[in-house]
Amino acid sequence: MALLPISIVLGVLCGLWFQITVWIPWLIAWVGFAAWASFFYAGGDNAGFKKSLSANVAGMLQGSVLFWLWVQYGSGSMILLSIVIGVLCFIMTFEGNISLLSAIPGQFVGASGFFGNLCAHDGAIWVTLLSTLACMVIGNLFGIVSVKITDLFPKKAEEESS
Repeated sequence: MALLPISIVLGVLCGLWFQITVWIPWLIAWVGFAAWASFFYAGGDNAGFKKSLSANVAGMLQGSVLFWLWVQYGSGSMILLSIVIGVLCFIMTFEGNISLLSAIPGQFVGASGFFGNLCAHDGAIWVTLLSTLACMVIGNLFGIVSVKITDLFPKKAEEESS
């Protein structure tokens, strides 16, 4: 039963987020959900918020720059795109040595969010960047809000003593 409060809060907020993306189709539900999950991976607290959002944005920006370079100079070569993706994955993982970017999966969420979101915006890089960034910020904010609301639920005596 320890998960009941967060389950209730997440159920309500996830439904709300999805409805927002129905009203504003420019926002993509799964990108926000992925950022939200990244928030919990990064610790689910204020420090996790900073790490998750920083990692999400870093992955998104690096992915978009390397994709743009491939579009400009790659001549559609899938072999070159495979190399570019390998380089991106190396960079994102290596940057885990930087404290603010140490939530490495968050960087992969950011890059994946950008690449996956490209289709929703017909390959328009700038529109995709703005949409992905908005979804990442909102997803992480919903993460921190879900924790803060859950903190308002009364704690059982046995949970408080452990």
